[in-house]
Amino acid sequence: MDPAPSHEAPSADSPFCQVEPTLRLDDLLEACLERLAEVAPLDDARRLREFLPPSQPQHTPFLLAELVKLDMAAAAEMGRDPCLDWYLGALPDLLSADRLPFDLVIEEYQLRRENGHDPKQSEYAERFPQHAGLLGRFSCNAETVAPTAKKPAAPDELVAGDEIDDFVIVQELGSGAFARVYLARQVSMQRLVALKVSAGKGDEPRALAQFDHPNIVRVYDQRALNDGTTHLLYMQYLPGGTLADVVKRVQWAGAAACNGGVLLDAVDDNLLDAAQQPPESSTLRTWLAEASWPVTVAWIGVQLARALDDSHRRGVFHRDVKPANVLISAEGIPKLADFNVSFAGAAGRAGAAATLGGSIGYMAPEHLAAIGGLPGTDPSDVAERADLYSLAVLLWELWQGRRPFDVTGTADSWTDALALQIVSRESDLVEPTCVGHSSEGVLEQTLRETLNNSPNERPESGAELAGRLQLALHPEAAALFDPPPCSWRRKALAAPSVLVIASAVLLPNIAAGLFNYFYNDRNIVENFSAMKGFFVALSTTVNCIAFPVGGVLAAYYGLPVARSIGRAKQGGEATPAEIDNLFRLCHRGALLGGVLWGIASLVFPIALSLRFPTDFPLEEAAHFCLSLLICGGVASVYPYFLLVTLASAVYYPRLVRRSMTDAKFDKRGEYLRRHGELYLFAAAIIPLLAIVLLVSRDDVQRQKDMVVYGVMATFVGLYAAFSAYRYVLQVWGTMAPVLSQQRSSAAPGLDS
Repeated sequence: MDPAPSHEAPSADSPFCQVEPTLRLDDLLEACLERLAEVAPLDDARRLREFLPPSQPQHTPFLLAELVKLDMAAAAEMGRDPCLDWYLGALPDLLSADRLPFDLVIEEYQLRRENGHDPKQSEYAERFPQHAGLLGRFSCNAETVAPTAKKPAAPDELVAGDEIDDFVIVQELGSGAFARVYLARQVSMQRLVALKVSAGKGDEPRALAQFDHPNIVRVYDQRALNDGTTHLLYMQYLPGGTLADVVKRVQWAGAAACNGGVLLDAVDDNLLDAAQQPPESSTLRTWLAEASWPVTVAWIGVQLARALDDSHRRGVFHRDVKPANVLISAEGIPKLADFNVSFAGAAGRAGAAATLGGSIGYMAPEHLAAIGGLPGTDPSDVAERADLYSLAVLLWELWQGRRPFDVTGTADSWTDALALQIVSRESDLVEPTCVGHSSEGVLEQTLRETLNNSPNERPESGAELAGRLQLALHPEAAALFDPPPCSWRRKALAAPSVLVIASAVLLPNIAAGLFNYFYNDRNIVENFSAMKGFFVALSTTVNCIAFPVGGVLAAYYGLPVARSIGRAKQGGEATPAEIDNLFRLCHRGALLGGVLWGIASLVFPIALSLRFPTDFPLEEAAHFCLSLLICGGVASVYPYFLLVTLASAVYYPRLVRRSMTDAKFDKRGEYLRRHGELYLFAAAIIPLLAIVLLVSRDDVQRQKDMVVYGVMATFVGLYAAFSAYRYVLQVWGTMAPVLSQQRSSAAPGLDS
């Protein structure tokens, strides 16, 4: 796809002067709250009207309730007692006591407890009788929570040129009711940093300071000033803006018109605002400028999934993954951040949201349920896979310019908004607009799997999700892990694995058995007519024993492999031991035929020699034995190539499809290469021995047809074995960029 032209994102002096009809409620809410956060708490409650968008009257009840919550919280931070009656008196046409949302009542209750008061249920039941029943149930749980100490007030605003500790303020980047973020120069280190100034001790997890991941914003350190009343947290400064800027461009231009250049356009506009120049001679920016949009989205997803995996392994959950929390470097590299109200928005303070955080438009179903306090929910359920769900929503929105579900209806309260979001998660995902790129199907399938309502059906870890997304960067590898419907791999995978494996083992043995029977019958037994009946009976007896024994042994070794393949077909994950058993089966299938043929090479000559000591000379017995060993060699070599082809191209990709990781991938590839060379040598030498055996007989002229058939079979078999060997190496080479520990990615910045 040719690079898309640069698109200028729409701008306006006010967030509400040109409201898009498709603007989502949570985006609207965040814009309202961020504007109010700059001036809250208000001295006149009537001013709340200024923060309501006039073009969205259907959302006024919900937005006003959330604005009241934020203003009450800001007042509580200043030491003032919040009171809903003040707002009811100031806005009688918009708020009425008999229709006040329950979560707004509870917000006042909680804030008063945080300020050291002990509000009574009876007081609230008298003020808001319509909520008396709910208040009783809430009070039973809430009374066990001790009132907390008053929170300190927000810090004063700083302007360019102001100095605070080791920092000189350059400009303000963002602000909230309880903190402000500035671009500042750290004097001692002579570097630009993002400086968060908040009251008290700060609310970022201390674990963030230990992160050293290329896709997580680096937190340098924190400091306390003014006897601990002011908290400074300084971190890596990224001038490229956020993914929210990119999403707006995709919405404006349309997903079909986008490519990697859209990301660079958004970055360059932010660099221009920060008076910085784009990097020169950047390999990454050159690649992004030419990358298709699905590949760009997958590339971003791989990095963010790896960042989440790193934080999860350290026991830190993000719980607010959304475009505004993904900052972008000057080169276009995404980095995960969580600046709370300053960058992450002030939405979602009510109830459990104050603890769990997040933006409801990106939340997993279990996250929404926990915030809503639904029966049977537990905040501990909001863990790794909830973050991955939110990342999938983010990536879908980045890819399509909209989220993957429709939220219909209007909300008058936070509870209503949660209910609408929960209902939307239970509906089918919206059908995406596709551009036909080969990577798009892989991207869509991976996102659909990650957006499963059941956490257990999603990728288990960020590393697993990153592995799946990386398939979108390698469509040729994706065809192995998800074979096309009409391919032989898909048909082989759909067939019962026990039947396919048994056929790969038995068919070469049956072919070798038939050839050996007719060869010995024609060249040896026909010369001794008295042996005919005994030879037929002996062959029948040996085959009736050998093939059932071989079948039992094949089932013994093959059934565990078949069971693991069956689980993988149902979406289960294979263990490393099960993968080992798959490739051991290739050798066991070859060894099984070789051992049984080796036993037969002794049984036949010995039985014939004992039964016909004078008519069956020693040299014929040796010839008979050698013919059986040669056929046994053929029956060992070709099952190996059939099995290793099936294992590499059909079953192994399915076994690792869920986790997309295999620590022993490189060792397996080298092991197959070395053993394949040995089997390939055997495939060449064994048929040649058969030809030598044929031409060594005295009646070679009578055996011309057998010699010709032997030569033809040698070349055909050798070509088939060599083709299988080369195909297996090709398959492993195709999977290497995705699974190898020494992989070299097709996209810059993703090499391990």
